[in-house]
Amino acid sequence: MIDQRRGQLETAAVILGLARPMVDDDAPLTADELRWIARRLVESLTDVLGIAASQHHAPPKHVGGDRRNAPIPSITRP
Repeated sequence: MIDQRRGQLETAAVILGLARPMVDDDAPLTADELRWIARRLVESLTDVLGIAASQHHAPPKHVGGDRRNAPIPSITRP
């Protein structure tokens, strides 16, 4: 189990390293490339949150309430 967690954390670090240049303002990415990295980031974040929860560092609970001032996600499609 520890080896699996270590592998998940190492994979997350690699994915993060790949994602950083992909989110630069001048990165010429296609929608498919952005979806690909988004999927990998979601998978890695899920793994990392699972590891944190298993170590009794539960992720913060969602705070409900008024979402009027929440940022609006911007999605660009080709």
